[in-house]
Parts: sequence; structure tokens; C-alpha cells
Amino acid sequence: MRLLTPGSKLHQAWSDFVVALYAPASQDFNSLYWLYRLFYALLDTIIPCRDDSRRKHINGFATRFRPLIPSVGITLILLCLSSYFTTFRNIAVIMKGKSETLHTSIVVWLGINILSHYFYCINASPGIVISPNANISGAKRNDDVQSRVKINEEKKRINLYNLHYTMKISIEDSTDNSVWYHPMPNDTFCQKCEIDRPARSHHCRICKVCVLEYDHHCPWINGCVGYNNYRNFVLLIFYIMIGCWYGAYMLAFDFVYVMREYFALHGFKLMGPKYGTGLLDLPPPWTLLKEYRIKGRIDDDVVLRAIFPFLLFISMIMFVFLLDHLLSISRGYTTLEKKTRPDRNDVLNPFDLGIRKNFERVFGTNLINVFIPPPFQTTQRGSCNNYVHTKL
Repeated sequence: MRLLTPGSKLHQAWSDFVVALYAPASQDFNSLYWLYRLFYALLDTIIPCRDDSRRKHINGFATRFRPLIPSVGITLILLCLSSYFTTFRNIAVIMKGKSETLHTSIVVWLGINILSHYFYCINASPGIVISPNANISGAKRNDDVQSRVKINEEKKRINLYNLHYTMKISIEDSTDNSVWYHPMPNDTFCQKCEIDRPARSHHCRICKVCVLEYDHHCPWINGCVGYNNYRNFVLLIFYIMIGCWYGAYMLAFDFVYVMREYFALHGFKLMGPKYGTGLLDLPPPWTLLKEYRIKGRIDDDVVLRAIFPFLLFISMIMFVFLLDHLLSISRGYTTLEKKTRPDRNDVLNPFDLGIRKNFERVFGTNLINVFIPPPFQTTQRGSCNNYVHTKL
């Protein structure tokens, strides 16, 4: 498909953009307007605007490009890490007389933990339920998931899960109608996969598999978060938050200084005094590309004005996500179980062992492993052998 076919909306929008870009300097150039127009022209070209087929085109587009989302995440992580070595190590460490060895070691340690946990979440199985007497049978599977499944490992994981987390559950007075259990400690049957599955397993409509202790489907790892990778997922959020906080702390004073100098030089305008791209007044992409071609690099001030707000924004989002997951862990729930919890006063979670044991069940009893990247860890998720609840 040729995107710039003569006569198309995208071709017309691009032609008008080129004319406006090379127009005399006396004429106004609204970069936000052109970004908006080019984006919607591209969207209309890729996904034709027909009401009866719009949803089908969007679903097809999402299916084709979903595997690329983790690449975007890895690219953003690498860009942030590389910005320290190319720009901020000199600005925030060397020029201020701080210990370069100390700060570089911290950045490398955070980067290794973030990338290793990310790669583990992407590549490791979340814990897929497989029938003991069959391969991946039942409903039609997601090809990306099927290519990562190792049958013997999945069966071994299910046996271990049943041994430690299901078969040894004992609930006193389970016939008491005054108690409502959520989640239920019983095995269930999946109508789509047509297999029996252990307690707390759920079917993912995107991956088309049943997952042990299904938490949610995450597009950033292009897969499910479940029993086998939940610990790494939570630690990934934790290290991204810590990394962003650390970077924002290192750059905060320089960012304030640069913004003051910039407004003193160009004046203050809410939408930016020079480029009109917002309060930060960042140059549009084509200006950055032109500057990079001429100088071979982008000015440190521009990088600082872009990276600091980004780190601050991401750290706030990660803090909210981490807090939500920690609250769920403390109560013995997954994200899905917490959202589907009945609105009743007599609900009892048979998997809630108390705050300490709930955290040990996810992170293990050796807290040192929390600070060690996955390739160097010697233990897996902690296991508590008994769930015992007395009558309310």
C-alpha cells in the first residue's frame, strides 16, 4: 500500500505541510496543527473511515502491531539510559564534583534490573494451563504464545502449583452458607479451552489460553501476567519507578535553572515563546532532525527539558501502579480477583494468609533476591504449604 498516493488525504496534507514549512519566516507556522493534521491523515489512510468496517480495521491493525509494543518499551528504556552517559553524566555528576563511580554504578544497576525483569516478563511463560494428556489443545491459540510454550515445563509447573497451592487448602465449615468465598478454592472447567484448570486460573481472550493466577494482560510485554512472572512484573514496576525518581532527583535543579534561563532569554508564554509546542517549548521533530544533521548532536538543554518531565511523569504512573499491586498482594488477591470481588460484608479470601506471608508467597523469604537481577537469582517464588481459615 502506497501511503503517499497522489490524490489521497495524506498526500495532500504532506504537500501542504512542505509548502508551509518552506514559507517565508514572516508567516506563522503552527507545529501542533500540522502534527494533528498529518496524524489524522495517516490514520484515515491506514484505517479507512467506513462505519461498518472501522472496528474490523482497528482490530486487524492492533493484532499486526501488538508484538512491536515491547520494542517501543525497550527503546524508551535504552534512550533514558543512554542519555545519562551522553549528556547527564557530565551535567549532573562530573561538573558538580560528585562521585562518577558511585552514580554510574547506581545507573548501571538500575538499568540491568529494569531490562532483565522486562526481558523475563516478555519471554517467560506466565504459567499456562495445559491438559496432562494433550498438547496445546482446545480453542485456537495465539501464535506468539504458542511459540513460547514448553509443554513439559508447563506440566511440571502445574503439578508444583497443585501440590503447594491447591491440594493442601483446608477450609473449616466450608458448607456454612453464611460465608462467601472469593476466589473459590475449587478447580474449574474452561469452556473455551475445554480443560480442567486449577483454582484461580482464568482464560485470556487475547492470548486464548488459561493462565495460573491470571492477573491481567499487559500490552507492554505482549502477554499475560500470571503466577510465573507476576513477581518479575511487580519488580519491573518498582525499578522503573526508582530509576525515574533517581533521574528526576539528579536533574531537578538543572531543569529549574535551564527553564529560568530560557524564559529570561525568550520571554514567558504558556504555549511556548519560540516554537509554540507547549510550556516546555520543545522543538518539533523536524527541527531536531535538522539540528542533529548540522551539529551531530542535540543541545543538552533540549534533552534536559524533554527527559526530566518524562521521568517525573513515568515515576508518578509507576507509583500508582505499584501501590495498587502491593495492596492486592497484601490482601491475597490478583488484580482480576480484586476487581471481581463481590460487594458483600461476608466475603472471605481462602488464599489470604496475612500480610507477611502474602508478600513471602510472591517475593520469597530471602529479600536479597529482590535486589538481584533474574539471571543471578537462585530461588523462585515463595511457597506457603497450607491455607487454613476458621469460621467467621
